[in-house]
Amino acid sequence: VDRLPLPRASPFDSRTIGDTAARTRTGVSIVAVLRGGSAHPAPGPDFGLRGGDVLVVVGTPRGIEELAILLRTD
Repeated sequence: VDRLPLPRASPFDSRTIGDTAARTRTGVSIVAVLRGGSAHPAPGPDFGLRGGDVLVVVGTPRGIEELAILLRTD
């Protein structure tokens, strides 16, 4: 389990988890989203992301690195 910040300038700001295709592209699952003082466990593919969110993820170290890059640059 790791935490990845979603940069405010991310191409996925205002898009959905499904748009990231995280599991397909990196093998990593997003298991929760932390936003402000709230936790959103088990978000579905339609869950909208916002810059500044923190994604709680599960996957291999390499997959998590790949997702971090994807979230910054797609």
